[in-house]
Amino acid sequence: MKKLMSVFAALGLLALVPVVAVSAAQKEKAVREPAVHQGSIRPKGNPGATERAALARINFQVAFNAAVTAVPGKVIYGELEVEDGNLQYDFEIITPNKKVMDVAIDAGDGKVLDVEEGDDA
Repeated sequence: MKKLMSVFAALGLLALVPVVAVSAAQKEKAVREPAVHQGSIRPKGNPGATERAALARINFQVAFNAAVTAVPGKVIYGELEVEDGNLQYDFEIITPNKKVMDVAIDAGDGKVLDVEEGDDA
């Protein structure tokens, strides 16, 4: 009887292995592929610079301040663009420890959409 219970316990543990493996694979994929955050303004097509400026609800200075608040440092580049379907301000910031960080700010509400490490300075 004890032998039979041991066999059932072992089979039960083996049944859990695929669940754990899938869960670990999903976690690894989430780390490699960050979720794309949806912005509050999602223009259709490919609007030109004038159209993008007209669609934006916050100005460059507000977005600039939000980016520097999120990642303190020196801004070396900034633009208003459509990326991943979002109208956003993108900034490159050199941090005090000499890392280049890319910061995306929603052009509608000024929220941070994404922060990631860019090319080295």
